[in-house]
Amino acid sequence: MTDQPVTERSVPARRAAPGGGAGAGRFGGFLRRNLDVTGLCALLVILLAVYSQYDSELFTPSSITILSAQFLPLILAAMGQSTVMLAGGIDLSLGAVLALAMAVFAVRAEDGVAVAAVLALAAAVSTGVANGVLVAYAGLPPIIVTLAASFLWGGVTLVVLPQPGGSVPSGLVDAYNNGWNGLALPFVVVGVVLLLWKTVRTTRFGLSLYAVGGNEHGAYASGIGTRTVKIGAYGLAGVFVGLAGIGLAIQTGSGDATIGTPYTLNSIAASVLAGVSFFGGVGQMRATVLAALLIGLLTNLLLFTGLSPFYQLIMQGAVLIVAIAVKTFATRERTD
Repeated sequence: MTDQPVTERSVPARRAAPGGGAGAGRFGGFLRRNLDVTGLCALLVILLAVYSQYDSELFTPSSITILSAQFLPLILAAMGQSTVMLAGGIDLSLGAVLALAMAVFAVRAEDGVAVAAVLALAAAVSTGVANGVLVAYAGLPPIIVTLAASFLWGGVTLVVLPQPGGSVPSGLVDAYNNGWNGLALPFVVVGVVLLLWKTVRTTRFGLSLYAVGGNEHGAYASGIGTRTVKIGAYGLAGVFVGLAGIGLAIQTGSGDATIGTPYTLNSIAASVLAGVSFFGGVGQMRATVLAALLIGLLTNLLLFTGLSPFYQLIMQGAVLIVAIAVKTFATRERTD
């Protein structure tokens, strides 16, 4: 008999504190919803602090422009991988497709940059759609399909560019790597691509992408064309990867058919580090961008330390494993 009045009084008391409990609750809810982004931002701040000890000019405009030009291909490649993973797939042919786009752009750049960019994007999107069709209609695991496709597209790239070469206009290379009228072009590209993703995310296709990745059977039962969504995911990933290949060609001023291999595993590592689930349906693209920046900075930092390349690989792998393990543990604690 005495418990009921106490409960009734306690409820209004909690509601009457909008400035304290409610505000704290909203802030706590925001942190929980953005745990991956918050954690990556904290890691990025720490890594930048360490990095600045080796490079005193890290935060100067010229250094920021150079680093953004260097990291742009990995950021875009990771966004492409995340798109596929959100749909419940994976793309082991990403590096080969990136190299193909790079080769096409480098070979055709002398005929006009715009034409070369269109051809490179068309090649990347076409390969992405082809991968998607095989995954959606053949019923084979994406890891098998894209592994086989990596050899196929790698061979096509060698036909296009048998040995490193091609030529990108020097003015474009200089503007990309050193800035154009004080503007860091790679930053602009990342901003435009994130805006594109935000737009896509709010469309029916974007919502369906998460639905198919989260529960394919449920999405199909709801009337979503799961096969179309999967093909669209691989096609959209082709856009990101094609832009990455173009950016890499502009950064280096030429093309190389074998340069894309590291981007496959690094893009997967960035996506997983960002919290994108291997099972699909979970992940934020802005977290993927931050994770790609972390991997790029970590790679450079290990070079600054003067470690042997063999130890650099060991250290990079160990840091990634620890970071992913900590994130997984934090996520598990949050859901318990």
